[in-house]
Amino acid sequence: MLDSATVDRLRRFDPSGFPVLSVYLDVPADLGDLRSVAARAKAALRPVRDQVESGRFDESGARSLRADIDRVLDHAERAAEYRGAAMALFLSDGAGFAEQVRLPGPVRDRAIADRAPYLGPLQAILDHYHRYCAVVADRRISSIYRFSMGELEAWEVIGEEEVRKDNYGGFAGYEEQGVRSRAEGVARRLFRSTADRLADLRRAGDFDLLMVGGNQANVDGVVGELAPEVRSSLAGTFTIDPGTASPSDVLVRCAAVAASFERDSAHAEVEALLDAVGSGDRGVLGLDRVMHAANQRAVARLILGAKTTEPGVACPECGWLCRVGSLCGFCGEGTVTVPDLFDTVAERVRADGGEVRYVLGETRLSEAQVGALLRFPLTVAV
Repeated sequence: MLDSATVDRLRRFDPSGFPVLSVYLDVPADLGDLRSVAARAKAALRPVRDQVESGRFDESGARSLRADIDRVLDHAERAAEYRGAAMALFLSDGAGFAEQVRLPGPVRDRAIADRAPYLGPLQAILDHYHRYCAVVADRRISSIYRFSMGELEAWEVIGEEEVRKDNYGGFAGYEEQGVRSRAEGVARRLFRSTADRLADLRRAGDFDLLMVGGNQANVDGVVGELAPEVRSSLAGTFTIDPGTASPSDVLVRCAAVAASFERDSAHAEVEALLDAVGSGDRGVLGLDRVMHAANQRAVARLILGAKTTEPGVACPECGWLCRVGSLCGFCGEGTVTVPDLFDTVAERVRADGGEVRYVLGETRLSEAQVGALLRFPLTVAV
């Protein structure tokens, strides 16, 4: 299962000079379409084969990659275990390294051989698939579900005593009024207990986004008790019958709420970037300007909407990035080829202490593909 620990471990991996083959393959859910995976794997690997045969890698590196390619094709023949999801493979036969990761959603087929694992798609998926916490409340119990990567991770129930709610008159209606008053007290205690539990989970880092479901009165009751730090994670609410809701029903509702929240957040983030770009010195747009800012260590937040890869060069000594050039424009050392400048600039920004945000879907960033908010104005314009 994909998680941040997996990405961090791959990021720290040292292949001891051997190349690493990173492969992403989409795997359809339909059994009849599975046979296409092997053919698509061969097509994705063709550029890597060409690089091996062209002499780009030394003898030991080429031998390692040939073994890695064979292993990928073997995995592609057994793709049924990934049905309806996707696979990511990171291989380096020479370094004795092999890791496979099941991905929760579709990816674009690609294969890249480089000095380190190609992690851009993994990081984008991590950013997109938040850990959800969903509360489904009635007036006697609250069910708390936690979902990660589209799968149920935990399910717990918080209950209060059951209160008899028969509608009867009693002596001048006093008994009915007392039962109703007691029922209201039980519901309030339940909503408060639920909010306290959510605060504990939030402090422990067990979820990113919160959704609350039920009828409107109970939703309002839970939301009204939320602590400010929990309320800030509230992505939305939904209507559902607590008596008949299953975890899969809840997940479907959460996915819809999360998609709407993500869409609105992405548009807001891109609009803030465009406003900063319009101010003249607080933001930049486009790969060349972003690389220029990264070369000056001026990027506070990188916003990526790239759906393609763009090869280029980087200086292994100081990290300088450019589309072409055999020598570093800053320190004069020789450069090395990198398979994707979008991914490389993201790694550079992280190393410099900046944030990286991936924006999926269509926004006004789609054409430029990348932009950045700046720590300070750039010294020289591109």
